[in-house]
Amino acid sequence: MRRWIARGALACAVIMATELVAQSRPAPLALSTPRTTAAVGIDSTPSAWRFEQCMGGLTYGAPLKWAMSYGMGFVSEHPESDWCVLAAAKLGLGGAGLHLGMANAFAPFGSGVALTVGAIRTFDQPLNALARRTYVGASLHAWPILAVGGEFGWYTRIGKDAAGSATPRSLLVWSTGFGF
Repeated sequence: MRRWIARGALACAVIMATELVAQSRPAPLALSTPRTTAAVGIDSTPSAWRFEQCMGGLTYGAPLKWAMSYGMGFVSEHPESDWCVLAAAKLGLGGAGLHLGMANAFAPFGSGVALTVGAIRTFDQPLNALARRTYVGASLHAWPILAVGGEFGWYTRIGKDAAGSATPRSLLVWSTGFGF
């Protein structure tokens, strides 16, 4: 199981690095979008929605423990903020998750917020959750500066419990780290 998690984390890292390299290359002049600039050189024309990477990172929290995440979506850049309608996957030592949501980066130093809904499947040894269970819920993600931040969410376990189980069905999801 650990080999598969390590392979998945390596694959996420390679994909993120490839996307960063591709984004750092300037677009050919013929393919670039015409822009209208003010006297101070600020772009005042919002961009059209385009499909690209908009999330990624390394976090630690409950129930996934150490986790890598990667998200793609439709991004629209504006002078004041950038918007992304996203789908993201998160793979950790304690489980894996799939999330859908909306993110907004609104400051020059990488600050932003996101609201996602999703499903989490725990592995054999999750943090503060039952093993091999599925949870669904919602999370609020915030990164106050330079994509460093955290996540807080409320999830509930789906499926049937063993007879006489006193374990609560709800789960507080949290993480902190770099990125989503």
